[in-house]
Amino acid sequence: MKLLLILIFILTQSLANALANEALTRITYLGTNHYQISHAENVSDYQIEIFNLDELNNLEKEITSNLPSDPIQAERLANARMQDLDNEKAMRMFKSVALLIEWDVKKLPAFVFGDGEYVIYGVTDTAIAIQRFVNSRKR
Repeated sequence: MKLLLILIFILTQSLANALANEALTRITYLGTNHYQISHAENVSDYQIEIFNLDELNNLEKEITSNLPSDPIQAERLANARMQDLDNEKAMRMFKSVALLIEWDVKKLPAFVFGDGEYVIYGVTDTAIAIQRFVNSRKR
């Protein structure tokens, strides 16, 4: 019985470690138009999800650019452009803001590892962020 409990404990710890390591192979990059991620294509050991927090402003500019001076025509054209908005793109914009709040990210750019456990600020180069993350885990 004692041996069985020890085995269960070891298996549970191994599973927990494996799940934690799997979660830490996920990276979320939170940037802006000014802070674009670099060298993400060179990373194979991590899954990277990239968000640009300026997307909402970019979308607003896109919808309101070159509108006619007639307010009725301008409203129709703006509404038509809104109808063309991709739902997935809209959901990503809201997700980026939700993650920013959930993880209490203080500034941009930020690389967030796992589910918000580790954050590397002020870096746009993926390789540098990963190296800093790995070095911090060694301590």
